Amino acid sequence: MINTADVNIDEQTIKKLGLKLSDDAITAQLPHNARAFKYPHLDNVYVMETDLYGNVMPKDSCFLAFYGRNGLMGKHLKIETLKNASVEDIKAIVQKNCEG
Repeated sequence: MINTADVNIDEQTIKKLGLKLSDDAITAQLPHNARAFKYPHLDNVYVMETDLYGNVMPKDSCFLAFYGRNGLMGKHLKIETLKNASVEDIKAIVQKNCEG
């Protein structure tokens, strides 16, 4: 079980954004206790506490993961950026990073 003192995404953020723990088979090297959440309103977009290689993200940050033309990819984000972003903002980040 993950120590809640060591998590980057707190319950308030989870509730505010409507994040749901993912049970999808994400093709990344996630540690067994790493949390990955589905981002609401966008298919195949995840908010994770580790990067794709299982490295824990720095304090107050997360990893936005999504499927691009070459498979799973993502972007490091500050939690505050995530909390203040609209669905359209997140969609733009995904599109920009998928284009190259």
